[in-house]
Amino acid sequence: MAKIEQLTCPACGAHEVKSIGGVNYQCDYCHSTFIVKADNPFHKFNFDPDIFSSQNVETINQMKITAVKPVKLFVVIMVAVALIGVGVASFVLTTVSNATKSTSTFFGDWQKPNIDNYNCLVGSKGAVVWLVLKTQTNKLDSVKYLLRLIDPITKKIMVEEPLGKPKAWKELFNQSKQFDNDFYVANDTAYNISEDGGIQGFDLYTGKRLFGNEWFQSKFQQLKDGISKIDKQYYKKRVKLTSAAGDDLYYYLDSKLLIGEKEDEKAERDKPVFTEEIYLSQNKKSQLYLCNKQRRSNESYYISDSYIEQFKERSSYMRTYIKSIKPIGEALYAKALPINEYNNNLLFFYASDFSKNADGVLALVNKEGNFAWKNTDTTFKKIVKENTSDNIYLNYNLNKDLLVININNSGHQSVGVDLKTGKTKFVFKQSYSID
Repeated sequence: MAKIEQLTCPACGAHEVKSIGGVNYQCDYCHSTFIVKADNPFHKFNFDPDIFSSQNVETINQMKITAVKPVKLFVVIMVAVALIGVGVASFVLTTVSNATKSTSTFFGDWQKPNIDNYNCLVGSKGAVVWLVLKTQTNKLDSVKYLLRLIDPITKKIMVEEPLGKPKAWKELFNQSKQFDNDFYVANDTAYNISEDGGIQGFDLYTGKRLFGNEWFQSKFQQLKDGISKIDKQYYKKRVKLTSAAGDDLYYYLDSKLLIGEKEDEKAERDKPVFTEEIYLSQNKKSQLYLCNKQRRSNESYYISDSYIEQFKERSSYMRTYIKSIKPIGEALYAKALPINEYNNNLLFFYASDFSKNADGVLALVNKEGNFAWKNTDTTFKKIVKENTSDNIYLNYNLNKDLLVININNSGHQSVGVDLKTGKTKFVFKQSYSID
């Protein structure tokens, strides 16, 4: 194999470089592969001089020539032509094969993909798994990302879309700056907010990018000069946008409304209406309460023990905020978490007891304390086991009659529950091994 002088590795600067075929070269030190163009100033190939030694020349000159009869000569010529044809074809095929192999080695030495981000999202057509796959080269000098959409019921791949172009190591490929792990789904649009990617909208069921910062700048006059900062506030179902002029604006994802800071503050000051809802006391041993109190749309269905105590003590301030509080039964629920209101009932999750082997229970209860259903799917046991704090945390998505709970700590897994019946609709588990 020919060694090259005056040629250095572009990755590490080492001089130990060798040819691996055609214009492809490899560094003996860091094993990077690269291409040398025709105009590269290198020379002095160190060929083995023995192949042209005088002894070999003499041996060639001493070869005897034997006369051949015409018929035999014709046969010999035909055989020779056939052999030459085979040789040429073999040479061409070998050359093409080697060239393809060299190109594949340089451009296609990708490892098997691994999971960079997992989510199971819910829209009007049901649930869909969003899987972001990351693939690196064997030398870890390049990376590419792929978005794969999967039907969690049939387990079939629906769509595959590349997320941007492959990146080199010099670009510091931190995908989280371009594509965040969290999503907000509204009107079958998956919103994703990241440091460099800005606010992006994707079609939930095709993965196609629908819009980005440029759409907001063209649609809203307040943002025409650009967006300098974005802050996701999914708990309020909105995104805070700071314009290039320094003005703070709020974009509400469900209604697609953009309002200014003063208008938003005024809306916050407006007194919410009194409603009678089911709440859970916010402690390790939660109890159900029926409360008639002021409520804003983004509030949780927790009520603190201090509020309950102040109301019992007839606090004048608390009496203007809460009209009534009544306990619903005497049962206590371990590590309970209220999820949402559903048809005037409360959907919540709790542990069957306080032991390490407790079951997880998803339940729907009405204002009289009667349960419409309880779901104790075995998958919920993992959720309880993973949560060591006083209250359980759930990563869930909800749309109409379908609730999806994502379990990421012990593997990429999702459970879909039909809220009408309380029955498990699907259990999807993504293998760590990706094809």
